[in-house]
Amino acid sequence: LLNVLLHSGVFVERQYCSFAGIVHGQKSTDFIKTLVERRFATPIATGKLHRGRMFHVHYKPLWAAVGEPDNRFRKPAAQGRMIERVMLLDAVLDEPACTWLGPARDKRRYFIRHLESRLDAREYPHLTFGDGPEKTVRYFPDKLPIGVLPGLDHHAFVYLVTSRSPMDFRLFLLRHVPLLRVLFRWTIRLLFPRPLWKARLVYEHVAREHLGERVEPANVQVLEWL
Repeated sequence: LLNVLLHSGVFVERQYCSFAGIVHGQKSTDFIKTLVERRFATPIATGKLHRGRMFHVHYKPLWAAVGEPDNRFRKPAAQGRMIERVMLLDAVLDEPACTWLGPARDKRRYFIRHLESRLDAREYPHLTFGDGPEKTVRYFPDKLPIGVLPGLDHHAFVYLVTSRSPMDFRLFLLRHVPLLRVLFRWTIRLLFPRPLWKARLVYEHVAREHLGERVEPANVQVLEWL
């Protein structure tokens, strides 16, 4: 449940069984039945009968217990967006050796402590909304998990591909370049849903272009404007 709260807000029974080291049966059925009957979670059908269900955890006291009472994952979302979150949860559960950072405040607190004065506050990944006194800065706005391998000073940045066009990925890289520059060792992990697998070469090219070559400031401004 802690992993679900921090990284997705939604899960499927298969993920619970994998995490608990059990097979589908009475234990997994009882666990999910308890969540639903106590109204901690709501089942969401993903299609025709027997296609499986997702379970959206929305019980506010649970979110308050992890310091995230107003987290956007607690609110209902389009089914497609919830499926994307299930894929991100798979990435987290597949690497139990990592310490995974989820909420933006946890990421910022960790990197400030880890990097100390090596990165200016304005250089952390962020988006700016509004202007003047209404200006709001949202740090680590991508809602994507970041893994930390204990003892290795190695960081894994996960990116879920949702489009054949890499424009959003370009902006993700631009936001993170200042942070990547001051880290000792890092990896960017691209998660490709099967229908988008053929786009991987385009994404690899974009990664080389932004991380291995100098990008002129004028081009950065154009990308941000777009």
